Amino acid sequence: MYLNKLKIASTMAICKMLILIGGIVWFITILFMIFTVILAFKEPDKGYVYFVAGAMALLLFGGIASALTFPPISLMRRMYRAEKYNRIFEEDTDGMVSYEVFSRLTGFSGRRVRDDIRILTGKNILRNITYGWEGAMIIMKSETVGDFISVDCPNCGAQIPMRVNGGARCQHCGTYMRSESAGA
Repeated sequence: MYLNKLKIASTMAICKMLILIGGIVWFITILFMIFTVILAFKEPDKGYVYFVAGAMALLLFGGIASALTFPPISLMRRMYRAEKYNRIFEEDTDGMVSYEVFSRLTGFSGRRVRDDIRILTGKNILRNITYGWEGAMIIMKSETVGDFISVDCPNCGAQIPMRVNGGARCQHCGTYMRSESAGA
């Protein structure tokens, strides 16, 4: 409900393409470096020129390759963490989840959670939420306000409120369930 799956799919495709291009640039840079080292040993009187050319190529093309690969890798890691955050949002029933709860449930630091949620909502990967210093609050759009159902816990039989297409944890026995698997 809070993940923009279409945005995740398109962003993942772009990230993979950028990583592939960056890998190709790294490969070409390494080949060029090997070529300049071979030339430097074949022509010792011009070895210094070849080493300088190789070092300049490494700085230039290595920088380009790094700029192409490292930001997409970081964003992909954030998108994987977004799925964990989404499960926590789906279990929430009062509309407010503190960063401390996120930290405890995911094992990530409060700062990482804050940064992730800020960046993921800015990129529209997480939606229908707002964030602040104290906690991330779920903002329900008008079409989702009445989307709660009551399901029986398959383990103990207790009535559990759950969002449609969401998840919940039984307050009595701790069983986690999703509405699509609960028959809703």
